[in-house]
Amino acid sequence: MVKVSKRAKFFLFTLLAGLIVIIAPEAAHAAPPPPPGGPDIGGVLDNLRTSIERVPNILTSISFIAGLMLAVWGVLRLKAHVDNPNQFPISDGIKRLIAGGAFLGLPVTTNVIKGSIFGTDTGEIADSAWGIAPPAGPPIALDEVAVTFITTMALPMKYLMISFSYIAGLAFILIGISRLVKTAQEGPRGPTGMGTLFAFICGMALMSLGQSMGTFTTSLFGDGQMKNFTVLNASVAGALSAPEQQQLINVIGSVLMFVSLVGFIAFIRGLFLLKLVADGNQQHSLTQALTFLLGGALAVNLGDVVNMFQDTLGYAGLGFTFV
Repeated sequence: MVKVSKRAKFFLFTLLAGLIVIIAPEAAHAAPPPPPGGPDIGGVLDNLRTSIERVPNILTSISFIAGLMLAVWGVLRLKAHVDNPNQFPISDGIKRLIAGGAFLGLPVTTNVIKGSIFGTDTGEIADSAWGIAPPAGPPIALDEVAVTFITTMALPMKYLMISFSYIAGLAFILIGISRLVKTAQEGPRGPTGMGTLFAFICGMALMSLGQSMGTFTTSLFGDGQMKNFTVLNASVAGALSAPEQQQLINVIGSVLMFVSLVGFIAFIRGLFLLKLVADGNQQHSLTQALTFLLGGALAVNLGDVVNMFQDTLGYAGLGFTFV
């Protein structure tokens, strides 16, 4: 039977008490139930995002509690080292003080990591106009149904992914800080292991998803500007009426919008896989992680990919380009 030390019990009790103090007021002021009829899929995604938007505050509070405990623990370890230097090395106390300070100053810690990875330049991926004009009335044709569905859920889904990515990245950074108190025998999960290093790198990449994607797209295409606006060639535009042109632009733009959402999901998965590989997980490989990262970046900027292939092959038979 596994024995739990008194220090671990005290830590768990304090952590549970802190969670109760944080969550109980939120539960008492819960939002009223939605009106009869229910929201559409975009509303459901918005509600889901709203329900998790307080999670970073909870994680920050947990970080503060853990930082206080590690700081006290570090001071006690330093005192133990003074009393018995052979049994308690000074590094134990110093590691706990460093980790405690990182937990206590979590906003400063994240800013330092962000500045170390991305510098002072924002470099975020930039959207362009999609040019989509959904039907004014209820959708009738199948293409109108698809356009209405995608445009309704695309923006809420994007915000939900950004919120989830931010929470996951913050959790990765907390995991990385907690590993600073471990020993070198932990291997990749030790204080100087690759798993700990990539916990910080992947965590900040997830927290700054726009900048991470902008970095990849700039490396591939020279800038972080997405090419979403469909421009029809003269031969195609001359053969279609104005409503038909808009209908074609709506369909093409909706496809790009859907593929870009899939690309963001793939990119996030690539960051998760990259951390697993750094932790020494044998079920995944670096090639797999890079495939998701590069494939996700290409899918997000599918318009630029189409333009690239048309320019490379000297073929304009599709009848449209993207700007």
